[in-house]
Amino acid sequence: MFSLTLIWGCSTKEKASQEAVNDQNLPKADTTATQPVNTTYAAANKPDSRPGTSTWQYSKRVDNEGRTVYKASITSPRLLEFDFPYNGGSVATLTIRKRDTNTHVYIQVSKGQFNRSFQEGKANVRFDGSAPVTYTFSAAENGSANVIFFDSEKALIKQLKTARTMLVDVDFAGQGSRQIEFRTAGLNW
Repeated sequence: MFSLTLIWGCSTKEKASQEAVNDQNLPKADTTATQPVNTTYAAANKPDSRPGTSTWQYSKRVDNEGRTVYKASITSPRLLEFDFPYNGGSVATLTIRKRDTNTHVYIQVSKGQFNRSFQEGKANVRFDGSAPVTYTFSAAENGSANVIFFDSEKALIKQLKTARTMLVDVDFAGQGSRQIEFRTAGLNW
C-alpha cells in the first residue's frame, strides 16, 4: 500500500512539475494560469516554433480571471549548442506579452539555464549592427532558470518595432556566453 501511495505521489509531482514548465510563460509577478480561448495566428495562421522560422507568431487568450492576454513570439533561426547535459540543440524564443497594463519581454530556451545573479542579470543587446547596449533582466518568479524577463520592456519594444535583427549576448550556467539572433523585422505590436 505504501509503495502504491509513493508511486502515485511521485506521478502527481511529475505532472505538476511539467505543468509548471508549460506555464513558465507567466509574468514574473503573476502566477495565474491561462486558458487558451481565442486565437493564435501568424502569416499563414499556423504557429511554428521551430528554429529557422523567423515569422512573428501572435496569439490572443483569455485567462481564468477574464483578462485578455496578447503575445507576439519569434524563434531564433539558429539552435544554441551546449555541452552535456543540454547538448542536442536548444531553441531560443523571444516573446512580448501584454496582460492588462503589464507588458513583459522575455527569452526562453528549450534546454539550458541562464546564468543570473540573485537580484539581476545582464545581457548585451545589439539591434541591426549598432553598438551593444546592456539591459538588465530578472529571473522568473517561479524559479525557472530557462527564462529571463527584461527589465526595460518599453525600450526594447520600441527598438523591436524598427529593427530587422536583434543579437543578444548572454551567459548560460556552466556553458559560457552565447549569442542569440532574432530576425525581428515585421513586428506588429
